Amino acid sequence: MKFVLAVLLAAIATAGALSSLPTSAQESPTVTDEQIAHIKNACPAIIATLSQIHANDAPVYVNRNQAYFSISDKLIARLNGRLAVNRFDTSTFVRISNEYAAALTQFRAAYKRYDDSMSDLVRMNCVRQPVGFYDKVAETRELRAGVQQSIKKLHGKIDEYRSAVGTFQEQNESRLKGVTND
Repeated sequence: MKFVLAVLLAAIATAGALSSLPTSAQESPTVTDEQIAHIKNACPAIIATLSQIHANDAPVYVNRNQAYFSISDKLIARLNGRLAVNRFDTSTFVRISNEYAAALTQFRAAYKRYDDSMSDLVRMNCVRQPVGFYDKVAETRELRAGVQQSIKKLHGKIDEYRSAVGTFQEQNESRLKGVTND
């Protein structure tokens, strides 16, 4: 029971220490002696928590990446092709799908930068380098926020494509009735 309580207190302390970190490199205040002492004392728990976050992020990334690729390859590209074969104007769809592909590339690059930073972070010795560790946590948080932004951009492109399909259906309702689903 004492062990569970100690781990719980360490997790709470870790959350408090990490939540007080700046979210932007521009804010980078001087690390206080109290923060340095806290990082050194809670180092094993902090590293364990960050390692768990890192381990949980990997399958989430793989699943998202596969889903985003499937949307592009199995849905968007196929619809664009079918519409082009049936001589519909696909310029709007092609534009959106190109922007989606660029956003997907951006997502993959953002995640790679975040993952590399997180890997470096969990290998750091926060007892010997508490200030460097503090700065690396702040950098990694920014990179994680960048991944989130790229996800929002992808979802925006998906919504834009969905809206374009709805508009297309309304504008071409009579002509679509003559197209078969072979």
